[in-house]
Amino acid sequence: MPQQSGFSLIEVLVALVILAFGLLGVAAMQLKSLQSASAGYQRSMASVAAIDAQELIWSLLANNPDCTAIDSGSVEENWRDEWSRDTSSNPLREAHWNSSGISGPDPDCEFRVTIVLGASPDEGEPTVFEYYFRLPNFADNHQL
Repeated sequence: MPQQSGFSLIEVLVALVILAFGLLGVAAMQLKSLQSASAGYQRSMASVAAIDAQELIWSLLANNPDCTAIDSGSVEENWRDEWSRDTSSNPLREAHWNSSGISGPDPDCEFRVTIVLGASPDEGEPTVFEYYFRLPNFADNHQL
């Protein structure tokens, strides 16, 4: 039987190259997983911020039973200032607060909270979340 010198070394090198490509694929999947988890966290925090705005506007309804007279601009500035602080503990540091805000009420006492999040690497454009809620209008049933 003829001797094949160096053949097993080539087999080992080919196996290492294949293993290296496999490990690169695993690393890419891990990176995509981390990006998706971060995007999900940002979306959850955007929902929390929108609910915070809703609760602030609800608190104004206690002083004024006519929801159409509520000034959402008075809430918007404080709400935006609280959520846009650039600290290490702010969960929405990447949000575009100049484009985010609270609008309403319309004649049906519906408000809209808009939060614009920074663009993800895959999308390229900012993600816009719109959160709608409606308050009851007690002015129609309010008796003095």
